[in-house]
Amino acid sequence: MFIPGNRSSAGFPSPADDYIEPTLDLNQLLIKNKVATFFMRAEGDALRDHGINHGDLLIVDRSITPTPGKTVVAVIDGELVLRIVQKIDGKLALTYDQSEAVAINGEDTQVWGVITSVVHQL
Repeated sequence: MFIPGNRSSAGFPSPADDYIEPTLDLNQLLIKNKVATFFMRAEGDALRDHGINHGDLLIVDRSITPTPGKTVVAVIDGELVLRIVQKIDGKLALTYDQSEAVAINGEDTQVWGVITSVVHQL
C-alpha cells in the first residue's frame, strides 16, 4: 500500500539532513502587522549615524506608537522626512540632530509610521 508523504532511503541517510533549516520568510521575520506596513527608500544621509543610508529600503509600521528613541517617517510642512522621536521639555519632538526639533503635535506635522527594519545593499 502507498502512503503519500512517506519515503524510504535506498541507501544511507545523509548526515546533512540533520542540519536542514526551514526556509527563511522575510515577510514573517520583518513584518509584524501586514495591513499597517509599507516599504520606502531612504533619501539623503542625515540619519547615517543612526544606521540609515541613502537608498536603504525601510520597513515602516503605522500601527506602532512613536516613543522616544524610535525612528519615524513623518510629514513636516508637506515634506516626507525621517526623524528620531525625542522627549524635549516634557513633550515629544522630532529631530535628526540637536539643531532642529519639531513638535509632534504641531499643526503641520504628522507621523506616518515607525521604522522597524532597514535593508542595506552591500
